[in-house]
Amino acid sequence: MKQEVFFPYGVSNFEQLTTQGFVFVDKTPYIEKLEYTHQKFVSYLRPRRFGKSLFVSVLEYYYDLNQKHKFEKLFGKYHIGKCPTALANTYRILKFDFSGIDTTTRENARQGFNEKVASGIEKFLDNYNFDKTHHHRIFRSFDAEETLTRFFDLYPKDIPVYLLIDEYDHFTNEILYRNTEEFTDSVSKQGYVRKFYEVIKTATQQGVVDKVFITGVSPVTLDSLTSGFNILTDITHDEEFEAMMGFSEQEVRELLCLVLQNPTREQEIMQEMKTWYNGYRFNEHSTANIYNSDMVLYYLNHFKRNQQSPARMLDMNIAPDYGKLKQMFRVVNLNRNLEVLQQVLEIGFVRTELITQFNFERDFGKREFINFLAYMGNLTIEKAVTANVVQFKIPNLVIAELYWQYYADVLQERADLKYEADEVLPAVLDMALEGKYDNFIALVEKLLKNLSNRDFIRFDEKNIKMVLIAYLAQANIFYVISEQETQSGGYADLLLLQRSNNPHEHHQFVIELKYLKHEEADKLAEKQEEARTQLLQYYQQDTALQSRKNLHLLTIVAVKDSITVEEIQTV
Repeated sequence: MKQEVFFPYGVSNFEQLTTQGFVFVDKTPYIEKLEYTHQKFVSYLRPRRFGKSLFVSVLEYYYDLNQKHKFEKLFGKYHIGKCPTALANTYRILKFDFSGIDTTTRENARQGFNEKVASGIEKFLDNYNFDKTHHHRIFRSFDAEETLTRFFDLYPKDIPVYLLIDEYDHFTNEILYRNTEEFTDSVSKQGYVRKFYEVIKTATQQGVVDKVFITGVSPVTLDSLTSGFNILTDITHDEEFEAMMGFSEQEVRELLCLVLQNPTREQEIMQEMKTWYNGYRFNEHSTANIYNSDMVLYYLNHFKRNQQSPARMLDMNIAPDYGKLKQMFRVVNLNRNLEVLQQVLEIGFVRTELITQFNFERDFGKREFINFLAYMGNLTIEKAVTANVVQFKIPNLVIAELYWQYYADVLQERADLKYEADEVLPAVLDMALEGKYDNFIALVEKLLKNLSNRDFIRFDEKNIKMVLIAYLAQANIFYVISEQETQSGGYADLLLLQRSNNPHEHHQFVIELKYLKHEEADKLAEKQEEARTQLLQYYQQDTALQSRKNLHLLTIVAVKDSITVEEIQTV
């Protein structure tokens, strides 16, 4: 009987994690690596839910002189506890966390920022028992830059400060989605965010702040500060630090083995997690992918109870983070950004330069938007194409499904079918539970008929497939596979398979698609026969398809906006 394992899902306090029996994936060797770079002022960016706050907490407890008496208790069994550096527990820690700021109005955003800075300083004063004369009433009566300036002016400079900033761009990204002009004003030369960082820069030059570690999601905010804060060394894309946050495949395998009761299922479960949560790369020459750590812990917390994956592979508690996808596409130029969506869904990748600096004073074009999606975790590096061009792809199935759902929203909006999503779910349920597909096909046909003629100028088979996948993703019932290679050597256009975590047997489908323009309608029978022949060949030569229960073989031929379906009998 294995001892019960507690995964630190949602736990971002290192002391709580290590003293309350949670499993900790030891990232402390990176503390040593960070010191040996001899870079005092570092920024490191990762998408949401990659363990950034926990790593900042690890740094806080490691370097805080107030935590020296706990060093063995907290770090003794980990790498850095066995090989501590000379700087362990030698700093006073000043920490700011800029998540949770209300950005609904310009005034709320600025006031929230001021409050965060003031509360961070107050906590510092309390932690290190400074004279109450300099406490919260004085600091709360000024804007953030004044508050910080007065604090640094009063600081005795006897012990250096290590400045930690977590979620540095959380609130500025919210502003960016809502109002690009307000974002630019906030970080420009006279902006309150810019002035705050200028104060920090001055403090580093005066020797008050000896080290800085800043983490967040994208470089947009820091780059917009330009010379106001140009002291940072960015290690976001350094291969040496790629796995400092998130989990490597080996780390995920070790976590799984802590709770896996049947070792013969190891590869099956690893493949499932790889499909849904893996796929991230942050260096164009890297050969290993990184898993989203939060999603892995969510999965394993469910899996350990009954050795089954969760009913929903996307954690509903963090779905709103990924739900910002729609807002992201509206940044600066919606139509141009939708071209990126169309391309990545159509061919699976986009290519452009990997950029590390953004500037909203210049054009925010397709290149910038693709990189922005990558920093936010909605695209990732696949490989280097040339010395300066990188191929980006959708990292995993979680993100792919969200793209497809958004694409369905876009199509329905274009066709003026705003409430169509309410009809899609019952239609797809009919397919899964009853094997009836007429209602689903009718909805697809309705969409096609409501699209303008302009939408059909370049329409072909792959566009019909994209519509089908988008609607299927909107219902989120089937595991949809496009262009699956069969044992016959051919590729099935679409497989609609039952998900492994579904408690009841579903009907499943293999679909062969064809498309004809309106003027080619007389070729319908010919196309049907072509699709029928291909489909039967796939099935008759593929034992994996033959072994699937309740499998329906469908040919679908679309003549512009009219769809003909035929179900092929296999007996």
